[in-house]
Amino acid sequence: MTDMTPEQITAALKAGIISETQASAMRAKLSPAISSGIEPSDQAMIGNEDDMRFLRSFSDVFIAIGLGLLSVGLFASFLFISKGGIMFLVPAAIMAVLAEFFGRRKRQHLPTLITALSFLWFTQMGVGGLVKKLDFGGDITVAFITFLAMLAFYIRIRLPFCMALMAISLLYVAYAVLARIAPDFLLGNVGWAFFIGGIATLATAMFYDSQDRHRTTRFADNAFWLHLTAAPLIIHGLMIEFVSLKSETVMNFVPVPTLDRGDAVIVMIMVGVLAVFGLAINRRALLVSSLGYAGVAIGFLMKDIGLDIGSVVALTFVVLGAAVVFLGVGWHQARNALIKVLPKWKIFPPAYVPNFKG
Repeated sequence: MTDMTPEQITAALKAGIISETQASAMRAKLSPAISSGIEPSDQAMIGNEDDMRFLRSFSDVFIAIGLGLLSVGLFASFLFISKGGIMFLVPAAIMAVLAEFFGRRKRQHLPTLITALSFLWFTQMGVGGLVKKLDFGGDITVAFITFLAMLAFYIRIRLPFCMALMAISLLYVAYAVLARIAPDFLLGNVGWAFFIGGIATLATAMFYDSQDRHRTTRFADNAFWLHLTAAPLIIHGLMIEFVSLKSETVMNFVPVPTLDRGDAVIVMIMVGVLAVFGLAINRRALLVSSLGYAGVAIGFLMKDIGLDIGSVVALTFVVLGAAVVFLGVGWHQARNALIKVLPKWKIFPPAYVPNFKG
């Protein structure tokens, strides 16, 4: 009976088959989170890997494609027919209703993610139009109302990826405030602003991880999305401050950023440090967010050996793909070796335990 799911335990308790004491003991074996005070809404079992519970069937993909097309169509319609502005609050409301259906009722994560992104996008533009029309407030007001709207969305829908959108909204508020009180300072320190925002997001993600070191509850899911958001903010911020981005034109009209050998090496060092840290805290999401930067750096390093553009692109994908596959296959072995030399801090999860139950 100890192999029952949380739902089965609850049903058995209601039917009088087991006592409250027995139910508590069985739940404790299912998840260590229950005995540590995590609320029932955060007790979704997701395993001790980077499990996302994100896609259940191709139906989710199909619906998500439809919602994406609908969002683009609504954007174009309200932009060209009603000239946008405050009217963008109408498609924002439509997305909120769709999120209620796909997120709260159906619990379809991928379709709800599309509605959440569209809701955030339309709300920001609609609130911006409203503030401009009323001539009340400014960017800070727009940013703050957008954040409150995203917070309300999360409270209502309660799906983990909303944490990333809330983080972005909150950073939008912080940057808007800084742009108002110290515009010259922000303009001269854009990279550091991104970097600090990324570190703050990373710290929040690690707080969630510290509450669930074996990745068994929704806290781990919340952390996943915050890690995915933090990495590009950190690397992009450091690139702005320490890397000299140049530009060259491809096919006579497409501007493309370029790196010299020294800058490419700097980018690879940044990605490498982030990769080791991601390994230490058992978070592949940090690496995934930085793959694009790694690919660009590898490409420009290869370009210096005299290869044509086609060969550079092909070999970049080969090297990057091989590195990801190698690290993915040997992830736990590499972690087990690394944690032997790491301090016994709470931020570093223990070694992987298959089918961990507490």
